[in-house]
Amino acid sequence: MRAFIIISCLALAHVSNALPATSSYLTDNDRSRLRGVLDAAWDLKDLATIHYGVLGYKFLGQAVPKPQDVCKFLGSKTSETNPEVLFHLTSSWQTVGSCGALPSAPIVKRLNEVASSDAYPMADLYHSVLGLKALGQRPNDVAKVLKNVQAALKKDDSALSLGYAFHIAATIGAEGRSVFDRIQDAIAQADEVDSRFLQFEGGLSITALVVSGSFNLATAQNKAPPLTHEQATKFANYFLSRRSVQTVKGIYSLLDILSILSSNKFLLPVAISLEGSSAVSSTNPKIMLKVSDVLGKPISTSTVSVTAESAKGAENVVILSKKKFEATSDKTVFALNVFEEKPAPGQYSLTVSAALNQADSRIPANVVTTVTIKAMCAVTITSFEIGTADADQTTQPKMHKVTYPSKLPSVLEADSQQKVVVRFQLVAAGTNKPLTVHQAFLRLWNEKSKQEIIFNAEKDASKTYKFDMDVGAKDPDFGFLSGEFHADLIIGDAIIVNPLMWHVADLKLSPPSSDSKDASVTNHAYLYKPKPEIKHIFREPEKRPAAVVSNLFTALVWLPLLILLSLWAKLGINVSNFPFSLSAIGFHLGLTSIFGLFVVFWLELNMFTTVKYLVGLGAVTFLSGNKMLAQIASRPKV
Repeated sequence: MRAFIIISCLALAHVSNALPATSSYLTDNDRSRLRGVLDAAWDLKDLATIHYGVLGYKFLGQAVPKPQDVCKFLGSKTSETNPEVLFHLTSSWQTVGSCGALPSAPIVKRLNEVASSDAYPMADLYHSVLGLKALGQRPNDVAKVLKNVQAALKKDDSALSLGYAFHIAATIGAEGRSVFDRIQDAIAQADEVDSRFLQFEGGLSITALVVSGSFNLATAQNKAPPLTHEQATKFANYFLSRRSVQTVKGIYSLLDILSILSSNKFLLPVAISLEGSSAVSSTNPKIMLKVSDVLGKPISTSTVSVTAESAKGAENVVILSKKKFEATSDKTVFALNVFEEKPAPGQYSLTVSAALNQADSRIPANVVTTVTIKAMCAVTITSFEIGTADADQTTQPKMHKVTYPSKLPSVLEADSQQKVVVRFQLVAAGTNKPLTVHQAFLRLWNEKSKQEIIFNAEKDASKTYKFDMDVGAKDPDFGFLSGEFHADLIIGDAIIVNPLMWHVADLKLSPPSSDSKDASVTNHAYLYKPKPEIKHIFREPEKRPAAVVSNLFTALVWLPLLILLSLWAKLGINVSNFPFSLSAIGFHLGLTSIFGLFVVFWLELNMFTTVKYLVGLGAVTFLSGNKMLAQIASRPKV
C-alpha cells in the first residue's frame, strides 16, 4: 500500500512538473482554405495585397500564378516615393524572382533618406529598412537609424512601435543589441485570455509582428528571447485559434509566425492533438494522438514517448492510468487501445503527457495536455412491451411483448376512453447494465394524412422508459382523425454507434364516442367554430349595514349644523348689518366656491386641476375679504 502511494505521488509530481502543450496545429485542410483566400491577391488591384499574397504562396510552397501580369503591375510602381509602397514593391519583386532587374538606385536612395531622417514615424523607418533588406542593402548610416528608433520609442512605446523596432534591429544585425532589452517590456504588455492565450491589443497582425520581431532579433543577437515555454505555447494557442482569418495580410502574418515558431532555435511549442475520431468502440478501439510542431511536422529528431496519465469520466471515475501509447508508421502519430479497459459509455477527460528528448534544448523534457474522448457502444432494446388500458386506470393494462427488429403482428386498437402504454429498457450490448440516452421518442405517423406526432419516453428511477398516451386527451393533437398510425421507436445518442428507428406496432385509434360534443366536427371546424362567450363576473359587493345604522350616521353628521343654527336663534343673531357691497358679496361667493371646489375635487377632479382653480378663487376671495374688512373697520363706532 505504501509503495502504491509513493508511486502515485511520483506520478502526480511528474505531471505537475510538465509544461502545457498546444492542442492543435495547421492541418492540410487549413492550408487549402488559406490558399483559397489568398487567391484574392491576384486581382492585381492593390500592391500590399499582392505583396502579402506572394509571401503567403511562398510559405505554402506554391508558385505565384500569372507571374508576368504580377511583374507588369509591380513595374508600374517603380516611380513611387512612399516608403511603405517601396517596401511592398521591393519585397514582392524579390520574392517573385522572375521580374528581371529592378531599377533600384533611386529606390535605395529614397529609402536611405527616410531611414536616416528623424522626421519620419516608426512605421516609415520599418518600411525603409526592410525595403533595403529586400534589395540586399543595409542603411548607409546604421547609427543614425538606431538613434531615430530610440527617439521614436521615447515618444511611443506601444506594442506596435516595439514590434517595428525589433524588426529594424534584427535587420541591422549585431548593432541592434540596444533594442533587445525592450523585448521583455513588449511581452509584459500582452493580455492573457482564459489562461490559455496571450495576445496584444490590435489582434493577429500586431501580435505576430511583435512575436516574430522578438524571435528575429534574438536570432540576430544569438541570444534566447526572454520568453518562457509556457508563454510561447500561449502565443501559439492564440495564433492557431486565428486559422479562420479571412484577410490576405492576416494569412501572411499567421503563416510567418507559425513558420518561426516551428523552426527557431530557442523555443519550440509542442502540439498534442487528436488524430481522427475522438470516439472509441469495440470496432474502433484505439485513440490516435499526433505529437508535432505547430505546422504538423515531426519535432526534429527527438525521441517521443507518449503516456496516458489518466482518463476520468463522470464523478471523476478513473478508467485507466499510466498507459503507454504505441508508435505508428507515422513518426508524429501514436495509438492507445482504450477499449481494452472496457469503459462505460460516456465522455472522458484524457490527460496525456509526452516525454521528449532532452538533448534538444528548444523543447521541455515533458509536456502535457488534456483531450476529450468518448466511449461508444451498441444499444440493445430489452423487455419492450406495448398495450392498452382504461384511461381511468380501473383495470391493469393488457401488454404485448415485442422483440427487435420485428413488430407486433396484430393491430393494436384504442378508443378515446383508453390509453396506449409502452415500457422498455435499453442496455449496452454485451452487458446487462441499463443505459440512458438523450433521445428516446415514440413517433406516430398516419400514412394517409401524412400526419406525424412525436412523444417523449420518460425514464424512472430504475432506468426503465415509460410512455402513457391518453387517446381522448390527445384527440386535438391528432385533429380528431381516426385510422391506423405507425408506431416507431426512435433511439439516438452521441455515445451509441447504432441509433435506430424501429417500427414496433400499428395502432388503430378510434374517434371520440358518439355522445361527445365534438364527435362530428372536423379538425378545421373544431379550430375555427365560434367559441363560447367569455363573461366577466365581478366580485359581489359586501353586505351593507342595516338602514337604521345609516340613518343614525346621517343624523350625527347633520347634528353640528343643527346645533349651530339653534345657538344662532337663541343668541338672536343680527344679519341686518351685513354690508351689501361688491367686496362683501365677492368674499362670501368666493368662500362658498372654495368649499364647493373641495366637494368637486373629492368627487372627480385631480389635484393639479383643483389647485389651478383654487389659485383664481383664492385670489378673488382674498382681495374681496381684505376690502370688506377694511370697510367694516372704517365704520364709526356707536
